[in-house]
Amino acid sequence: MATSGANSDRNPLAFRQHVRREYQGLRQIPGPNGQYPLAESYYSRGFGVGVRHRGAAAVMQVTASTTYTPPSL
Repeated sequence: MATSGANSDRNPLAFRQHVRREYQGLRQIPGPNGQYPLAESYYSRGFGVGVRHRGAAAVMQVTASTTYTPPSL
């Protein structure tokens, strides 16, 4: 795995979130009753992860066997 440090554009994976500041982080959504906004309220958090550089990471398994054994899921 290759990395260039926190928040670098050269990292293999990118953390993505909404561009508008008010939609970032953990947000509390008020409940249906305006007089009691905490009653029936809930929290929302939206984010994603995207691949930036597919060649920056590799996985290899080394065994003593001379034949290929497909992985089992």
